[in-house]
Amino acid sequence: MLTKLGEKRLRSSRPIYVLDATPIIHFARIDRLTLVLGICEAYMTREAYRETVERGQGRPDATIVRDTVERGELKVYDVRDRNVVKMFQRHPEMHMGEAETLAAVKELNGFAIVDETEARTIAKAYGVKTRTGTLFLLFRLLALKRIESAECESTLDELVESGLYIDSHTLIRAKQKLKQHH
Repeated sequence: MLTKLGEKRLRSSRPIYVLDATPIIHFARIDRLTLVLGICEAYMTREAYRETVERGQGRPDATIVRDTVERGELKVYDVRDRNVVKMFQRHPEMHMGEAETLAAVKELNGFAIVDETEARTIAKAYGVKTRTGTLFLLFRLLALKRIESAECESTLDELVESGLYIDSHTLIRAKQKLKQHH
């Protein structure tokens, strides 16, 4: 797209992230969702909305997510090509939410922010760009200097306390990475 003077308009420096339910729920639980949404153009699929808001009705994180969507900070995206969703669902380990997230990424040309390793492996086979879910977002906030390393470490602890499952090996590596950052 060209501006009046003929120079190319710079693409938004904010990448497009389609967030699966897990990072949305856990960042909402620790009241850091708005911080995450400030570093990207954020989308969630209709199924992720159902998982977080409708099935989570009555929980504080469900209310936070609904309010964030109503303010337009997080956009709900309806996948146009349902055949792509069905293609991803042929993999038994792929849930509807993950299948929609990957299909949305293909349509929006962004990155899927997905915690499940199996979903990322399948995405890679189809050429869908992914990032390592919740931990990626946390370390992205640190890299962009939106939080300091001490806050990053306490946020990691809060995420685990909120119920986010991180295997011990990954948690140890994340803590080591933070210590190197100090």
